[in-house]
Amino acid sequence: ATAKATGGAISYYGGKTIHTFTGSGTFATTSDWSAATVEYVIVAGGGGGGRGGSAEGSGGGGAGGFRTGTTPIGAHPVSTVIQVGAGGIGGVASAATSGTPSYFGTPITSAGGGAGASGTGSSNNALDGGSGGGGGYNDNTGASGNTPPVSPVQGYGGGDYGAYGGGGGGGAGGPGVNGTGPTTDPFGGPGGLGKQLPSTFRNPTSATSLGAAGPTGSVPGTNPGGDTSGKFWFAGGGGGGTYDPGVNPTGGGRGGSGDAAGSPAAGPYAGGGNGGASESAAGGIGMTDGTANTGGGGGGNAQGTPGRTGGSGIVLIAYPT
Repeated sequence: ATAKATGGAISYYGGKTIHTFTGSGTFATTSDWSAATVEYVIVAGGGGGGRGGSAEGSGGGGAGGFRTGTTPIGAHPVSTVIQVGAGGIGGVASAATSGTPSYFGTPITSAGGGAGASGTGSSNNALDGGSGGGGGYNDNTGASGNTPPVSPVQGYGGGDYGAYGGGGGGGAGGPGVNGTGPTTDPFGGPGGLGKQLPSTFRNPTSATSLGAAGPTGSVPGTNPGGDTSGKFWFAGGGGGGTYDPGVNPTGGGRGGSGDAAGSPAAGPYAGGGNGGASESAAGGIGMTDGTANTGGGGGGNAQGTPGRTGGSGIVLIAYPT
């Protein structure tokens, strides 16, 4: 096959030419361009996980906004600027930051994921975004995401703080889960479910390099048109962090799982980072960043330790070969 445009990494699957942008660039048609429309996926950068407080959990970062659809590209020649959003920075001495937007030209933009709330009273609240950040001790309530009646829907809200456990960040496919107690056995809330790529972009030869692992079930209502391969998942929320006095030192929320806090471990899914758990000021256990180029939210933490960075976004464009 011969590409009819330049920009990004080019591949061919199912009669389509696919351009994958893992960094910002330009999509430009060549002289033999003939398509009237293109199909796209745009995922923004995920939000950073909140900083842990002196003895409290912080919220997980919300996933970057996830948008997919078709759009007219216009008559040749066309040169469109592509931005791939960066992940937000996890909270350290100050507030965590939200992810930055991704876009395919200025009309089609996905919002960066919201930062998770801090576990200390001197730092940030949960922030809104493509998906909202999870709540922490400083701000008990998770931030709302880009949910109905907002159109187009890009993601969901973060979970709430509860008894030392921070809320999970929202994901593209579902809300973050509330943190839980009692204080003797707390759990950070898992991050919200992500979404799987449309079938156009699920090239089996890209399965190990495009997206992250996800659920293998049908996940009713959250993954329309998906498959059960457990591959090609994006935009999972970051897990909430928890301060743990010793009973459950691995109680950080799992990234992108959407399961109830404290349920058997599943994930991390869809690029969401795991939240950390802490027994002492020495630091957290098990926390991770959002996965690069998935838009996953960063994991939250506890007890004075930094939150984790959100994953960068991605832009994919397809047209008939």
